[in-house]
Amino acid sequence: MRLKTEDAGLFYKLFMPLLDYVNERFNITAEKVKFTGKSVNPRDAAEVANFLWNRTSIIDDYVAATKIADENKEILMGWKRCIQGTYIIERHLKKGSVFISADDNSVYLVNGIIDSWEEMLSYYSIPIALKATLLPFKNFIISDGLVSVIPICFGKNYKADFKDTYMTAKLNHSIITHI
Repeated sequence: MRLKTEDAGLFYKLFMPLLDYVNERFNITAEKVKFTGKSVNPRDAAEVANFLWNRTSIIDDYVAATKIADENKEILMGWKRCIQGTYIIERHLKKGSVFISADDNSVYLVNGIIDSWEEMLSYYSIPIALKATLLPFKNFIISDGLVSVIPICFGKNYKADFKDTYMTAKLNHSIITHI
């Protein structure tokens, strides 16, 4: 599952200027990179985003310094609840992809922004390990889009463990769909 086209556009309309603000204020990249342009270097964006996600109080400063509609302020302030980590994508469902936290085995249902996770990672076999930052967006969980796949193959015992983790969360109604 992925966001509606207008929601995907809104995400980038909010996210890219925030990255520009962080980079301009804290000089993260060597050159004055602008993220609101047409072509964005993902490494530069990831460097600035990682700085931001480790200092989410910057969002307060950004919201105070800019004119933003109240409903968009709410979205931005929600990003202070981001969850960075290593995840295992165990399966893809119609409502999103199942991300299992490598830290605490929490199970999240995560949507893509423009494409579904299944489409984006179609070259990889499930389960897939990756580093990502999860964000709340309206009634969904998404990633900031700046993920890195960890090249690892899992054996059948690990695959069975991941499946058990998912099935237990499903049976206990503990799959996290909002953060």
